[in-house]
Amino acid sequence: MKPFKRSERVAREIMKILQEAILLEVKDPRLSRLTIVRVDVSGDLRFAKVYYESSVEDVEKGLESAKGFLRSVVARELNIRFTPELEFIRVENGWISQYL
Repeated sequence: MKPFKRSERVAREIMKILQEAILLEVKDPRLSRLTIVRVDVSGDLRFAKVYYESSVEDVEKGLESAKGFLRSVVARELNIRFTPELEFIRVENGWISQYL
């Protein structure tokens, strides 16, 4: 069995941290129906693509306003040298394969 790469472990951890932060800490109602589908982290751990689904139309504006806060939550929870820059990508009805 092949061991997981560090970037995959960090991606799973970021996904958990973001889901919990959006559920418990973010007060923006635009993010109330947001579901994080997947997180991909670059090999150098500097960039993270966060794929999400939402039925709310202006969720992009809510994510843009909360991006700095969410990155600070990731920095607080992860013990790594650099906190990845977060890029949010909306997917419709699970069509994530076209973005990979």
